[in-house]
Amino acid sequence: MRSLITLFTLLFLGTQMEAQITIERSDFNLESGMRVVGWNLDYSNANLPEEGEGLVWDYSDLLLTDTLASDYSTPSNALFPEANLTDMVSRPALGGVGNQPGNSYYLLDDTGHGPIGEVYGALDVPLVTFTGGAEDVLKILETEHDFMERKSTIQFPLNFSDSWAYDITTETDYLVTVSAFSLQNTPAGQMTRDSAFCSVVGHGTLILPNPDGSGSVSMEALMLKRTRAITFNYTLGGQPAPQIMLDLFGLQQGEVQNLTRYFFYAKGLPRSAANIRVNAQGDIDFFTISEEIKNLITSSSEAEAVTFSTKVFPNPVRAGEMLSVEIPEGLQKGSIELLDMSGRVVFSTQIGAGQSTAAVLSLPVQLPGGSYIYRISGTNKEVRGIGKLQIIR
Repeated sequence: MRSLITLFTLLFLGTQMEAQITIERSDFNLESGMRVVGWNLDYSNANLPEEGEGLVWDYSDLLLTDTLASDYSTPSNALFPEANLTDMVSRPALGGVGNQPGNSYYLLDDTGHGPIGEVYGALDVPLVTFTGGAEDVLKILETEHDFMERKSTIQFPLNFSDSWAYDITTETDYLVTVSAFSLQNTPAGQMTRDSAFCSVVGHGTLILPNPDGSGSVSMEALMLKRTRAITFNYTLGGQPAPQIMLDLFGLQQGEVQNLTRYFFYAKGLPRSAANIRVNAQGDIDFFTISEEIKNLITSSSEAEAVTFSTKVFPNPVRAGEMLSVEIPEGLQKGSIELLDMSGRVVFSTQIGAGQSTAAVLSLPVQLPGGSYIYRISGTNKEVRGIGKLQIIR
């Protein structure tokens, strides 16, 4: 179960559900010579993040599994004179027949960040597993991709509802030898079209497990959603590759892969705070967080700062019944909100004159049974009281 004290403390410390942040270039501190470390999470019980305003994305109960790292250095390739960062990468060829190593070249400036090109080394892939021929081979030639524009993964300044797109086509050349088809170093190729749309679809509070193992970390964040349609086409001898050849590798001419990723950006981190990948079936198949989030204030470490309490009666209470909520001393006007355990406000009412000690309210009859958070705030949105309420049916 997610820790309630994490959410209590988060709200008490004044993280406003309505707050929005702007990610500036100065907030994104990736630089040459930096090693960026991430942690993979066990996403088997993770839900897709909700889109909208003033949300709480709580993934603090996910378990850390293993680490991965990227090393950024100063590029020295004359093909990309504007690039100021480079990173070693690899990519699958022909749907995973081979895994081609290379380098990606990035431009990071006051307007955004993203790769402007890639260079991949030559690679020979034996095809005996696919064709049965001991001498059969796929020669993947050295490939240089100049995108002509940046595949922007983030733009500056970044605000809620911002959006942009890119549409880039690249080609990779092969030589194919398959004795059964009388092919001997026959030219072949793959054309890949990458069409992407990026939009900042959420803002709120992100809660993640602390990579140092000491509870959780909360931060104000913007959530960027990137949807990509990647289209593959193949040639052999200057013509569209015949299906009998594509069938060897389980490929389809004009195949489209639809991919979605969610990136959470917070201030003062070298890259995204969290990265969630969604497959074509709509399921999460990759979830990683940044090691650097451990340098932010952890929710659990501040738990002892919570010294206030309020009372509600009865608790538990049935949906549709009357509920009495104690009003903190000195609070004349404000609001009482009921939040579900994902942080969404499901009920709200105002506190006015004549309710100096307690407010009596009727809960909506349609509320599902379960655990909720009640939050009492003043007129300037400061949190004055908070607690847990159990609703039964």
